[in-house]
Amino acid sequence: MSPSRIGAAGHRAATLAPPWQNGAVATKRKTITIAVNGAEYLELEAGAREAGLTLPAYVRSRAGLAPWPMREIERQQGAAPPGPPRLAGQSGHVMAMDRLRVKIETTEAELAGLVDQAQAGVDGVALSVPQYVRTRCGFQVRPTSLPNTEERDREVDDAWERLRRLGLKPEEYFPPDLSPELPPDPPAI
Repeated sequence: MSPSRIGAAGHRAATLAPPWQNGAVATKRKTITIAVNGAEYLELEAGAREAGLTLPAYVRSRAGLAPWPMREIERQQGAAPPGPPRLAGQSGHVMAMDRLRVKIETTEAELAGLVDQAQAGVDGVALSVPQYVRTRCGFQVRPTSLPNTEERDREVDDAWERLRRLGLKPEEYFPPDLSPELPPDPPAI
């Protein structure tokens, strides 16, 4: 045995050939970024927790994709899988109208399928892939939402109701100037 193959403790070093040398085909990853507000993020987070998945894996499953295809491909090719994906920079209290992004990775084939589905559209209207994935997650198509517009008012109302459905107190997730004027909850019977 050559000295270069012996580790510091005298053990034989394990050498793995790169996947392409084992006859495996390298799989290229494509990233899709979905824009969500804080209320939508909290709903995705609750669904992911309930399903026992990370948030990106949960979004993949809602989009009709397998939650962990990359790990399965890498396992088959002998590569070490990466750690669980994380939403970068998220810590602390999320506010309802915070602008957040969720990134999911797809294979080229998965992306091509999503492109076809997005072009077929929803209700006869073609969408971008991120907007299509939003609809698969149960969210409205929201190309823009500028402050002081009717669209923003609808987004605020939607976020308020979404937080209520999650069993949260919406007023804790809005600054006082953005809380919609909604009637109080009906008294419990």
